[in-house]
Amino acid sequence: MPYFHLECYSVGIVRTFRNNLMAVHGARCVGVLLATALLVGCLAASTNQDVIPHASALARTGKVKQAEALLRSAVAEDPDSAPLHGALGKLLFTEQNYTDAVQELNQAEQLAPESREYNMLLAAALLGAKRYGVARSFLLAIQPRFEQYPEFHYSLGLAYYNFADMMKSEKELEEALRLDPNLDRARFLLAACVATDGDFPKAAEMLRRLIKDHPNNAIYWTTLGDILRKSGSANRPEALRACRRALAIEPGNPHTQFVMANILLEAGDFAGARALLERLERVSPKELEAHVALARVYGRLGRPDLARKETKIVNKLREDQASENAPPAPKGGSDSLEQR
Repeated sequence: MPYFHLECYSVGIVRTFRNNLMAVHGARCVGVLLATALLVGCLAASTNQDVIPHASALARTGKVKQAEALLRSAVAEDPDSAPLHGALGKLLFTEQNYTDAVQELNQAEQLAPESREYNMLLAAALLGAKRYGVARSFLLAIQPRFEQYPEFHYSLGLAYYNFADMMKSEKELEEALRLDPNLDRARFLLAACVATDGDFPKAAEMLRRLIKDHPNNAIYWTTLGDILRKSGSANRPEALRACRRALAIEPGNPHTQFVMANILLEAGDFAGARALLERLERVSPKELEAHVALARVYGRLGRPDLARKETKIVNKLREDQASENAPPAPKGGSDSLEQR
């Protein structure tokens, strides 16, 4: 089985621009049997056996909304079909609609509790939805059935990481790598754990080895640049080279621009940092850290008026975030995941 969620998760690994790290997603989540589905084109599927490959064909050609509507209609007609719930959940997961994906994959898992695919993808969707506590509890509940798989330990390690429990996270990631030494996402997250523990030289070396095996991954290059930045000014040239390499792979990547702007800011290149941050502000106007850094840059460049403007934006964004993070009003009942 493809490790669907291993294609998708860097959640929480780099706190700044964390949503940007969700840019690499599990395109493998669409099913097989596409050749047959493409022959029928836009003809309506007459049976559930036809629905899934037809929806897959629609998704492959960019008609995601049509694929979703087709699967939702099929699920409404046959609510006890695990494959239909699973196919809809995978489609929603690929589109980063983690909240709805959790609902569908939960149904699929309950209908087919021994399915490695549905259980692992449900855990991945919970992590994507930032329901870390529920994800951890769910994974521990299914551990006796799935602990022999590397993606189980990767997901549990990611859950522990988001609770800042580096010791448990590292243990799970090491087990994932014991089961599959080539699991690059586990190697990446393990390096992040080491960096969080403050051992930047070791984390940087781990990332260098990872990049040697995966030289075209912009996220890995950017994270190496960020860790080298934190390692001290002596590593600044290599940090800049790493960011430039990342931008050569993914021009305009917001997170890479932010890391590079911070490196330039610390190097005293305020004009260079300003150019990157102003570009970033246009792309991600609600990104708090970009406005914080830009206020610092304007202050250093002798533009107190612009610095005050950015400070006001920062305060407004913090107020908005505090409002969004307020606990919701209690609701009656709870979903089946939270009852486990």
